[in-house]
Amino acid sequence: MKLEAARRQKRVLSIQQIFLLLAILNGIVLAYLIYSASTLLNDPSSSQMQAQTTIFLAILLAIGVTISYRIMSLRVVEPLRRLVRQANSIASDDSNELLTLRGSDEIGRLTEAFNSVLVRQRHAYDMVDSAHQRLKDVTKQIDDSIQYAALLQKSILPNRQLKERFGDDHFILWQPRDTVGGDYYVFYEEGGRCLAGVADCAGHGVSGAMMTMLARAGIDRSIQMHGIASPAEVLQATNEGMHSILSEAQVSRAIATTMDVGLVMIDAPAQLLRFAGAKIWLYWSDGNTVECIKGDNRSLWDRRTGAYHDHDVPLRPGFTYYLTTDGYLDQAGGEYGFGLGTDRFSQWLLEHATKSLADQHQALTRALQEFQGDHPQRDDITMLSFRFN
Repeated sequence: MKLEAARRQKRVLSIQQIFLLLAILNGIVLAYLIYSASTLLNDPSSSQMQAQTTIFLAILLAIGVTISYRIMSLRVVEPLRRLVRQANSIASDDSNELLTLRGSDEIGRLTEAFNSVLVRQRHAYDMVDSAHQRLKDVTKQIDDSIQYAALLQKSILPNRQLKERFGDDHFILWQPRDTVGGDYYVFYEEGGRCLAGVADCAGHGVSGAMMTMLARAGIDRSIQMHGIASPAEVLQATNEGMHSILSEAQVSRAIATTMDVGLVMIDAPAQLLRFAGAKIWLYWSDGNTVECIKGDNRSLWDRRTGAYHDHDVPLRPGFTYYLTTDGYLDQAGGEYGFGLGTDRFSQWLLEHATKSLADQHQALTRALQEFQGDHPQRDDITMLSFRFN
């Protein structure tokens, strides 16, 4: 088949060969015309036959030029115009057609090369489309998994229990940076007392959410063993238990596995709050003053050793109590993108502490949004607030 194509190609003169042949013929005629014209000018007595021959050759040259133009039009200009029109049509219609192959001269070979490029390009596009579709399918599977993980994470949050215990005298501001996050909150009841708290696992997104499940299991186990009377004891037991689990799992020290926690035991009959924190503070305000207790400056599962401490606070009517993770306090905003900070947060508590808890929820959420402006959310955000009247 290749031999036959080669023979067929040999029988067809190329455009370059045709133009070379025409140029030689026209050059010979033109050279003779110049010679004859020079002879007639130098020797007016030249024969009439020579003059006639000169006129004939001039006409022949004119015919040759006309034929050359026609051949150029038929073999070069018109094929190129068809090629351009067809290429534009294929480009505009985004079709799968190829250019029509006419002849085996240079334009024919150009058409064949262009078709070869089109075929390879379309194959590449098909591969890209296929890869893009596979990526979309995988992304959808991941998104579906993350959405399911978000449902699981929300399912362990004690919204119903908090509502039953506090009614309208509480609010939760829970705002993961991503679909799932490393912040969560807890609530336990034991006799006439209850324990509420917020926690912030290192990281956010899927990794943070996985840590919350592990941490929640650790707190549950500690409360089963020690009860809720001493939040500091719960923190200490959780810290020791998780240290053991992470050591046995040989988790790399390069992986962030720390957790900040604030727990407050509420003994309403005794009008007592007992607070213990790992880098989380307890705030309270009646609209006139703002007070706080700082948690111990050591996260759970920190490399540093040390104890956690209980702090007793009177449970006073008319005061609103707040536990918040650092996602709220560290949020960047304002003109220079600085963090919110405890001073500004305390000022907001003074402004809103006397409002209903629902109104406080709206006010503190709106204040954070206005402060944040166009700055991205930096971390997961959780705030738990309650009041006893």
